[in-house]
Amino acid sequence: MATSRSTEPSAPIIVKHPGCPQWGLGYLVEERDEKRFYDFEDGHNHSIAKAFWSKLEPVQLGDDEANALEARIRGLRDRPSSAAKKQRARVVAPPLTNFDEQVTSFETQFEGGFGGPHFVAEERGSVGGEPSNGGVKKKSKAYKQSAIETARALLGKGELEALLAAGNLTDFMERITKVHKAATGLLHPLGDLIPFNKMPAENHRAYAEAVVDLLYGAGDYAARFDRLAAVLAASKVATWPLATILSALVYPEEHVFVKPSFFEKQAVVLGFNLAYDRVPSSEGYARMQSLARDLERRLRERALAPRDLMDVYAFLWRTISPPKPSAKS
Repeated sequence: MATSRSTEPSAPIIVKHPGCPQWGLGYLVEERDEKRFYDFEDGHNHSIAKAFWSKLEPVQLGDDEANALEARIRGLRDRPSSAAKKQRARVVAPPLTNFDEQVTSFETQFEGGFGGPHFVAEERGSVGGEPSNGGVKKKSKAYKQSAIETARALLGKGELEALLAAGNLTDFMERITKVHKAATGLLHPLGDLIPFNKMPAENHRAYAEAVVDLLYGAGDYAARFDRLAAVLAASKVATWPLATILSALVYPEEHVFVKPSFFEKQAVVLGFNLAYDRVPSSEGYARMQSLARDLERRLRERALAPRDLMDVYAFLWRTISPPKPSAKS
């Protein structure tokens, strides 16, 4: 079962690969599926399997040097090119499962489906509070219902507009940070949260204005989405999770949270043409949303009743990869 949880918090942030000196230095951006993903100075993202982590050499840099390296690498990653303007075909591995097996896996994991007590305890959470599980809490629980309630409580239209009008960007950003924190298990510390928290203060107003427009603007949602994505890109934090988390929490019936690697696999399973770019865009998001709606329809045809697209996302990530066989001692 694929997750995006880090298994070794002590992973070195900056490394070099002695066997590939042409890569230069690498900056850790994500760890999942027993792989670490580094953006290197050669402008490429390299995935390193767990078996080869020992090959990487940690590099210690001062704060200024580390910040300069991160800015340089992110600049290389986000630099537009003529090739990037064309939609690049992505090579996705053949599916290791099918939709029937996904449904079977879900029903095996969660007796009673989306409304069953196990799904509520492990994935959704209870309305008005965190689920009870004999008084024991597991770090892996996301408590998505609690995150939705937190987002709706802190990101109300009137309150956000008042903070923006008063120029109180500190409180505005604190609310965003609290919502991100509530979304445990959705946003990755290294790939999303740490880079976001480094957003330059001079970009906070543009971000705040884009968030208010995204959530409550009267214009076309596609334009509002692209506005937020552009602001995130200007701060070198344009990830799909950061671009989709707020709408998905405030409006889970309409919008979906996106982690592209999971959606790519699901698209292959369903034979869905999911063409998108690494940098978030409204065009790519529309296809992600369409895939989620297709999956929702198929679930309802199987007498499974997701509450919203957050439940659909939970089904997707819980079932898209077959469970790993238990280790035998």
